[in-house]
Amino acid sequence: MELYLGYPIFIWEGLINFVSVVVAGLVIAFITTFYLKKKDEKTRVAGVILEKRVNAQHEILQFVESNTQKFEMLQSDAIILRELILSHDLELPYDPQIQYADIFSSVDKFHKFFHGFESILEKHKLWLDLKVRHQMLLMNSYFASINAMLVSFNRLPLPNGVKLNEEDFTVLGNKLLLILGAGLDEEFNFLVMDLEVLMVNSIYKLDLTRPKSGFFSKRKASKEVKRVENFLYNESLLGEYIRITPILIIQILQAYKNIEINIEEAMDYYMKVANTSGTDKPHSFI
Repeated sequence: MELYLGYPIFIWEGLINFVSVVVAGLVIAFITTFYLKKKDEKTRVAGVILEKRVNAQHEILQFVESNTQKFEMLQSDAIILRELILSHDLELPYDPQIQYADIFSSVDKFHKFFHGFESILEKHKLWLDLKVRHQMLLMNSYFASINAMLVSFNRLPLPNGVKLNEEDFTVLGNKLLLILGAGLDEEFNFLVMDLEVLMVNSIYKLDLTRPKSGFFSKRKASKEVKRVENFLYNESLLGEYIRITPILIIQILQAYKNIEINIEEAMDYYMKVANTSGTDKPHSFI
């Protein structure tokens, strides 16, 4: 019988096999424990993100829905407004009915909604996925473009002796806003519905993959701005209205103050202030 250090070889072989099994078991146990811990950590993080996302999106939808109650104008009151809308080649989605969301019923309500939407996006953007954030950025820019139209009355040259006070700006803004609300109602509904669908998908299809660049990084933001501008000016109905409303604004002001404004001079002044031409779009609303 062969011996090694005074012990039979088969004992050494058995000892080596035993140690190998123990080491292999320890390695497997370590790897398994590490993997399970990592998996548990991912599950925990996913749970936190999901909870934050659900709460954030619930607050956003609650805010949007509470401010977008629908109204329909009485037929007797809608006749003149309907003629005005159609005469300027604006859309009337439910013709002859005129429907609009509550935020378009007054400048005050629109401003409260617009600033509230900006604030809620800033508050919850960290917990929203990229598609939802893009949709909210798009909607925010949409509302910003409408808000820019409301200040257009301040850009027009008035005849000598004619001035507009705060009450005048409010009345004129209310008139323009109601027209925009009626003409854009269907598109506005689609924007809200798309947001709801994206939010539901972001919950049931939770994606924790880290993006290559932050959503608001300089390069990413530049691409997002271009996508938003392309939608606003080339795809949306609002983009068509941006080109049409200057004439409408002038006519609303003329009718309200019972004054005559030289259309060509007013348009020239308006486009210079807006940094654009009569056939082009403003460079940026974002």
